[in-house]
Amino acid sequence: MISEELFINLVSSQLNRDLTRNINQKEAILAPLDEDQFIVAGPGSGKTTVLVLKVLKYIFVDDIEPENIIVTTFTKKAAKELKERIFVWANKLSENIDVELTCDFNKLVIGTLDSIAEEIVLSNNTNVEIIDNFTSSAMMMQVLLTDERNKDKKLKQFFKKLKNNQGSFTTSELNNQIQSIKERICYDMVDKSKLEQRADKDKLVYTILNDYYKQLNERSVLDYSSLEMNFYELLSSSTVPKLNNISVLLVDEYQDTNFLQEQIYFKLAEYVKNNHGNITVVGDDDQSLYRFRGATISLFTNYVERVNKQLSLNPKTIYLQINYRSTRNIINFTNNFLHLDEKYLSSRTTNKPLILPSDDSREGMPVFGMFRNNMAELSTDLSNLIYGLKTSKIKSLTRNGAVYDLSTRTNPSIAILTNSPKEETAFNNKRLPYYIRESLFYKDENLRVFNPRGQNIESTEIISLICGMILITIDSKGVTESKLENIPPHTKKILKLWRKKAQQYVNTEEIELTPINNKLNLLDLVDSITQQLDNLIHDSTENEIYSEIIVETITQTSNAITMDNILSDKQIFWHILVPIATGAIDVDDDKFDVELRDNVNIMSIHQSKGLEFDIVIVDVGSDITNNLSSSSFRRFPKNGGLTYNMEKYLDEFSNMQKDYHESKGIDEAFNDLIRRYFVAFSRAKTILILVGLNNLRYGFKGDFQNNIEIPNVATGWARDKKWHWKNLDNLIHL
Repeated sequence: MISEELFINLVSSQLNRDLTRNINQKEAILAPLDEDQFIVAGPGSGKTTVLVLKVLKYIFVDDIEPENIIVTTFTKKAAKELKERIFVWANKLSENIDVELTCDFNKLVIGTLDSIAEEIVLSNNTNVEIIDNFTSSAMMMQVLLTDERNKDKKLKQFFKKLKNNQGSFTTSELNNQIQSIKERICYDMVDKSKLEQRADKDKLVYTILNDYYKQLNERSVLDYSSLEMNFYELLSSSTVPKLNNISVLLVDEYQDTNFLQEQIYFKLAEYVKNNHGNITVVGDDDQSLYRFRGATISLFTNYVERVNKQLSLNPKTIYLQINYRSTRNIINFTNNFLHLDEKYLSSRTTNKPLILPSDDSREGMPVFGMFRNNMAELSTDLSNLIYGLKTSKIKSLTRNGAVYDLSTRTNPSIAILTNSPKEETAFNNKRLPYYIRESLFYKDENLRVFNPRGQNIESTEIISLICGMILITIDSKGVTESKLENIPPHTKKILKLWRKKAQQYVNTEEIELTPINNKLNLLDLVDSITQQLDNLIHDSTENEIYSEIIVETITQTSNAITMDNILSDKQIFWHILVPIATGAIDVDDDKFDVELRDNVNIMSIHQSKGLEFDIVIVDVGSDITNNLSSSSFRRFPKNGGLTYNMEKYLDEFSNMQKDYHESKGIDEAFNDLIRRYFVAFSRAKTILILVGLNNLRYGFKGDFQNNIEIPNVATGWARDKKWHWKNLDNLIHL
């Protein structure tokens, strides 16, 4: 359509992207159509830009039709952002060429692997529906509660052993772990029948799974893991006409791919190969965070060998190592962190280079630290600092005779990253996110704190009211609720909480709810309730997200149960209210379609992946006060943990190559923790601050117990038990 030279010039003049300044980016973007690539993209290295320009180059230069290009992303939100940027940039290029574009960019296939699988599977089987994670969890919960299986001693003993006999399992946790086994059986392509034959204390697991799959079959529905397996089987058994002309396959975030997904990609790559096209995978092993969901890092680090062995392809390896995000000091800090632990280096992609600053990068400020004697001191001082930075009231500070300019920009984006953003522990003890929210609200009620994962969704005010008003409508006197059997104590407590809060709200606002003691259209009822709660729903971003999730959850579950949305009170209790009250709902990150700059954002490190902020505050242990085993998994592992035990449990009957679990479990746990904090540290653009208690700064517990060390990977300890950042002298302390 246009020459490569014109494309380069247009990208420079219209998109302000000079491809001559970064030879590796240029090599990735301008590759010949038949060149397969393995792109290792470090943080802030312009990965999205490369993906967008690769797609545009295929269309504008190579004359590939958009419908013959597949791009997969890790989240729906990432797919949406990628598609929007392609559209915008394509229009800018189109306006400056004489050739009329006849292609339809809406035909670009961009989405998560699940969304693409859903479209193809459903086009081949119109009688099947796909259920979301909540509906799947709700169905599993119902099966688990049947005949009080959740109280089975052998079942609990089995899962406690997987957890190294630490802690206890609630019904919600049992449900989650059974689902994890279900998913890992699919993702690791495990022979389930052989597992079942070997079962001992875990026999009930397979009774539950068989009953669950029976329900799926009876309702003609697929959950996401079954969808992927169905997609793989479809690709293996027959030709899919929709894919016949595919010539480009781009896979983003490949480091978080599981074995089943790899095999699906390789099947898709066969179509590409037949059309003399290419497959390009992009990712970064240092940013792999989802091993607990089945992601297998060796599929990324050994990708070149694996794709060559299975498809006889020889992808070119390209390293995107120039960081355009962070200051030189932050880049140096993250490089140093990655290289503290020699064993970790052996787990990375071979010959991986250092992250480098761009030519335009500023030296920037040093990395800061804020450590205090207790939570009260830390939360007070940290809140004051956040308030000062967000409102530009604090513009500089002096330490050891040096003046540091803290001004970034007006209304800087701020994130507080932590292992868990929960505002309370399971024992109702307040955590740092709670105190930050309370303190900032006290300083300025217009300064919004955004922490949608800070509370269990079933306990939030807005969900309590929506579910409580459903309760009052379908069971006004609590007769049906009182007859529910095999309900865990926590679930009963939540149901009572809902009813109490809803009744108080209805009385105060003088709302009339008409009791319905027979079957009803649940979606109509929910619509009526949300209309009455409209002002409260729009009172905060979190409330909007929670209500959207609950309405979508109820809608999809209702559709999976019945064709006309007419349900009985018992169906509503067992399929919707009880699972929600038991904790089956998880907050979907794709719902966070908000302007993060407007808030002080508190999120888990996992949530922050793919994001960047002017100021990043990393909680390296605000609630770690000792060297007990209970906190070791999030600072200095003592064993492989639940994820490794799950892998070993399934390994014997997996179709994966046996070298998958060569390394020791404890090494995998250390590697996971290093990657997690690397992701956290590398989110910062201008200011990076580590926060925690003084026992982490000085490395020991208490003034009179300095022989009790508290090692922590996040503060510079390596698995050889050496502290490389002793007393954290590499930080400027605030």
